[in-house]
Amino acid sequence: MVADPRSDAHKQRLFDEFRRRLRSCVPWSPAMPYTPELNLVGDTYHTLNVFPELAPSDAPVAELNPAERADSPNREFRYCIRLHRAGQQLMTWYGNQTGTVLFDSDVHIPAIYQCRDGEPGVWNEFPWMSLTPAEILTLREGSRLAKGRVVIAGLGLGHQLIEVSKRLTVKEIVLVERSQELVDFYLPRVRPLVKKRLTVLVGDAHEIVPTLRADVALIDIFPAYGGNEPATRELARRSPNIKKMWGWGTAELRR
Repeated sequence: MVADPRSDAHKQRLFDEFRRRLRSCVPWSPAMPYTPELNLVGDTYHTLNVFPELAPSDAPVAELNPAERADSPNREFRYCIRLHRAGQQLMTWYGNQTGTVLFDSDVHIPAIYQCRDGEPGVWNEFPWMSLTPAEILTLREGSRLAKGRVVIAGLGLGHQLIEVSKRLTVKEIVLVERSQELVDFYLPRVRPLVKKRLTVLVGDAHEIVPTLRADVALIDIFPAYGGNEPATRELARRSPNIKKMWGWGTAELRR
């Protein structure tokens, strides 16, 4: 029998579960293992914010004031710092597992939104990318494969680009990004943090990556996590000079 969500007993169980999770919070680490229930100390969750002059906000993206947003010149992209409130749950995912993360205090989460197709300045409701624990943990798998000459397809918020550049085994990075607007707007903020030689190629990764030679290619161009293995496998098939390919939300593919 399903519990009546309006019953006092059900409400008490939810409250008790909420308190249990808050009492079990642990410090965040980007090296921590994934579990479906992540309970984190908010003060330990620090992410890269390349627009430190912006004020955090939990207002809808379309209602942010000028002190809370940075827009690309043609208003195709909007960067902001999401103020995520203590106790509010965020979804997590890893492989075929899903779960939630909860913080015991407010946290700041950098995010970038994309405009609706053909409507600059009219924003999609949900972020194009944000530096949540789920994003960081699911990108980590690819970053650990990086060595030698590495192709990264998709700039995003620059997290994987920066992390890959820190690896001692990486000699050179080739970034492939479809949007010249994003490259001009965002990459200058990230570039000083990239520790290796960087080449930037603007265009469709499906066309450019097969022409490149690399030890590893990390592909993060998909609109959603999961179900991306067929597209990654096809791209790997057409890329004879890429020794190893990894796609976000898919398995590692070896030649």
